[in-house]
Amino acid sequence: MALVALLLSFFSPSFPGASQEHSPDILKLLAPHPRLKEHVESLATEGTSHNLPKLSQETLERPHCSGQETAAAGGHRGSPVNLVPVQGDRQQHGPEDQDGAEEAGATASARAASSKTGKCQGKKRKRCQIEPQDPEVPRKASKADPPTAPGAKPALSVPLASFDASDLECSLCMRLFYEPVTTPCGHTFCLKCLERCLDHNAKCPLCKDGLSQCLASRKYSKNVIMEELIAKFLPEELKERRRLYEEEMEELSNLNKNVPIFVCTMAYPTVPCPLHIFEPCYRLMIRRCIETGTRQFGMCLGDPVKSPFPINRFAEYGCILEIRNVQFFADGRSVVDSIGKRRFKVLHQGQRDGYNTADIEYIEDQKVQGEDCAELMGLHNCVYEQASSWFHSLKSSLKNRILNHFGPMPEKDADPQINPNGPAWCWWTLAVLPLESRAQLPFLAMRSLKDRLNGIRRVLAFISRNQN
Repeated sequence: MALVALLLSFFSPSFPGASQEHSPDILKLLAPHPRLKEHVESLATEGTSHNLPKLSQETLERPHCSGQETAAAGGHRGSPVNLVPVQGDRQQHGPEDQDGAEEAGATASARAASSKTGKCQGKKRKRCQIEPQDPEVPRKASKADPPTAPGAKPALSVPLASFDASDLECSLCMRLFYEPVTTPCGHTFCLKCLERCLDHNAKCPLCKDGLSQCLASRKYSKNVIMEELIAKFLPEELKERRRLYEEEMEELSNLNKNVPIFVCTMAYPTVPCPLHIFEPCYRLMIRRCIETGTRQFGMCLGDPVKSPFPINRFAEYGCILEIRNVQFFADGRSVVDSIGKRRFKVLHQGQRDGYNTADIEYIEDQKVQGEDCAELMGLHNCVYEQASSWFHSLKSSLKNRILNHFGPMPEKDADPQINPNGPAWCWWTLAVLPLESRAQLPFLAMRSLKDRLNGIRRVLAFISRNQN
C-alpha cells in the first residue's frame, strides 16, 4: 500500500484536478501486477467520487458552455469511473484488444458523463425558471379590473393616490384651481386671481413676462385639461371649492350689507354719472359688480369733516349707481357709464380688498296728502318753470356742454310724488347748478320734497340776481 501511495504521489501533477488525466498511464505500468492495479483503480475511483461535487459546481458556474465542450470535459473527468470493467476485459484479451477496449471504455465514459452533465444543466434550468414561493410570506393580491360598459371610452389609468389637492393649487390664492387659465408664458392660475394681479401690473406673477395682450383683449386661455383632471380625480375638493366661490358671490351680491362704495363725487338718482376707472381697487370693484350680476355700487362724497364715524372715509349719505356699459382700454383702464338709482344712508363703514364698503339703508321721500299735496303741486310747477328759464338763459357753449354730459332736462311729472326719490328734473337741476359738493349733499339727505323744492328755488334766485 505504501508503494501504491508513493506511485500516486509521484505521478500526481502539481495542480489539482488533473490527476484523472494520468490514471490510464499508471494502469499501463501496473498491468503485470493485478493486485496493485486493483488498488490503484479503487483509489482512482474514490478520488473521482470526491471530485464529483466540484464537477457539478464548475458546471453550474458555466451555464453558457456548448454541448460539445461539456461533453468533452465530462469525458476526461468521468473516464476513471468506468475503468473497472474496462480493466477486466484487458486481463482476458491481449495487448491489442486492450487498446481497443480502452478506447471503447473512454467513449462510453464520455457518453455517460455527457448525459449526466445534461441532466445537471436541465435541473439548473428548471431551478432558474421555477422559483419556490414561501407560503408564509404575504404577497399583494392583484386588483381585478372593473367591468367596462360596452361602447365606453377607456378610463385614464392613473392611480388615485398619485393625485393630491395640494398639487393642483393656485400659486396666488393657495387654493384648488377654479376656472383655471394658462398664460402665454405657460403658467396656470385661477381666472379671478390672474385678473386681480393684472389690475396692479400687466405681467405674469411668476416669470414677469408681459401679458398686455391678455389685458387688452380680456380673453384668457381656459385650461380644459386641468378642469377635467380636477373634476375626475378630486370631485369632493372641487365641490367644496365651488361652494366657497358661490358663498363669496352671494355675499358680494348683497346690496344692503357690505355694499361696495366708490368715494369720488356727488351722484343723484336718474342722473348719468360717467366714471374713469384706473385705480386697481376700483377695477376689482367694478369687475365684481359685473360678475355678480347686480351691476350696482354706491357713490359717496369724501367728507371726513362731517362724518360721525371714528374712521372718517366718506359722507353719511350717498346714491346707488347702476352700470349701463363699460369700455375697457388696453392698459387696464376703463370708462364706466352709470346712472343713479336710489339714495341711501350709511350705517356702518368698512373695507374689502382695498375698496370701501358700507352697511346701508335706503331712504325715500315722505308723501303728503290733502291741502299739503295741493300746495306741493303749486310749488312744483313754479320751481320747474324757474329752472327751465335759467337753463335756457345760459350761453350756447355752456348749454351744449351740459347737454353732452347730463343729457336734456327731464319733463315735468304729472304727479311729483309718483317717484320715491322725487321728480327727476329736480336731481338734474341740482347736478348742473354751480354748487360745491358740500352744498349739494344736504339735498341728497332730504326726505321732504317740499324742502328740496324750496332749496332749489332759493339757489336759482341767488344765481339770477348775480347774473343781472
